[in-house]
Amino acid sequence: MLRKLALKNKALNKSNLKDLNNFAHLGNFPKKLKTFNSNYENFESFLEDFEKYLENQIEVPSSKLNSQDRIFEGIVNRLDVLSDFKKIVIRIYLESQKNPKLLITLNKYIHKYFSSFLKSPINLGTSYLIYIYAFNIWIEDDENMDKTMAAIGNSFEGINKIKSFIKFS
Repeated sequence: MLRKLALKNKALNKSNLKDLNNFAHLGNFPKKLKTFNSNYENFESFLEDFEKYLENQIEVPSSKLNSQDRIFEGIVNRLDVLSDFKKIVIRIYLESQKNPKLLITLNKYIHKYFSSFLKSPINLGTSYLIYIYAFNIWIEDDENMDKTMAAIGNSFEGINKIKSFIKFS
């Protein structure tokens, strides 16, 4: 299969990402990426290209929604697109645990996505915290994402309870 993927420096697209997803669970995935694209000698280059691909795939929630619904939709939209490449996403997650620079790169793109439709620092912080929690549920969830969506909903319930005790002036 790797010979089929030897496209040498082609841009990522849904088709070749699906092929890469088939062997992303293998321990030598970062090394095999070099066969696909010599620019991926550095795993961070692959991560950058993957996130740029995602930017064009993830739908931004409507500005007509209230902030809580925008956060909910934004998280679900991102995780839904990531579901097509779950093995790649888990590999990125595992590699970022070994290399904090990857985590910084990943954070940059997650922040960019949420900043595209949330302007309040409180909403950005809220979205990021719930996203991290939901992502960890999503890793173990199935395709219908019921557990993930329930976790997001429960997060909002908890945050709303806390907000009811805090008065912002």
